[in-house]
Amino acid sequence: MVMVVKSEWHQVEKRLGAEIDRDLFGEIYSDIEDEAEIDLMYLQFEAGQLDVGEVIDKAWDEDIDIDWDWLDEDDWWTDRKGGYEVTYEVVKG
Repeated sequence: MVMVVKSEWHQVEKRLGAEIDRDLFGEIYSDIEDEAEIDLMYLQFEAGQLDVGEVIDKAWDEDIDIDWDWLDEDDWWTDRKGGYEVTYEVVKG
């Protein structure tokens, strides 16, 4: 007897969102004493000119919690619409 294992490789995206206001941004960059500099950085952040990943990393480094909320309401397990790779493997039993 030969056991055949079928694997379905589904790629999923989990989407979360967080609002970062000027106050939270100021907490993240509390090491900068110049409020005008923080204001300028926040304006750059709003305009998409500041690397978001760096801001999130900075918050992590400063031990500041960001309140992430689910954006997706779909059930991952019932929202499969095809377009995935299928592989097969023979497993000796």
